[in-house]
Amino acid sequence: MAAQKWTYETLAQVDRSTLEQVLLNGTAPDPEQLNGYIYCGWNHEWIGHLSGKKFKKGFWKKDGKNFGYNEIVVPDYQEYRGEWQVRMWQGRPIQLGYFRTSLVNQEPPQPLYEPYQHLGHFNYNISINTGPNVFFRFIRDFVVLPNEGDHSLMLCKAYLQGFHWLNIFYCYFLLGHRQEIEYFPYWAREEETS
Repeated sequence: MAAQKWTYETLAQVDRSTLEQVLLNGTAPDPEQLNGYIYCGWNHEWIGHLSGKKFKKGFWKKDGKNFGYNEIVVPDYQEYRGEWQVRMWQGRPIQLGYFRTSLVNQEPPQPLYEPYQHLGHFNYNISINTGPNVFFRFIRDFVVLPNEGDHSLMLCKAYLQGFHWLNIFYCYFLLGHRQEIEYFPYWAREEETS
């Protein structure tokens, strides 16, 4: 499998078993390489319809820490093809679901993390997720580069975590088609102008 050169389209069409093998055999992204970019996301599983099959994730650095956020995308019912047109409100994309980006081995150890110590991690359990965003605090994503060293494509596996011992698999999802961020979140405004 190491010789396979993955694309967004080929990775979107494989089964869960293959996705898990890519996850277990790949390498972590460097969080620093993600900053300043926004990626087009697609939920591989049917359950993705609950939160939206398509979405965007952006990444930036604030106060020496790496963060990310989500943007809502208008459904076009073309699965992993088509457009990723974001929903706008008052001239800006709707942004929600903030997270910290790191490596799994930098997080406090717990049983869920054991098979994924070599991967990247998106942890939504951060203080900015309040009010309607509080549900996001349960999400933990494990992240891999399907093609080593290539930060233009990522495969992720999402869990919902109620407690360290209560972890529910949510879905696999892809991140690709990256572009430079145009609209940074409000609380990262100083990064927008620097």
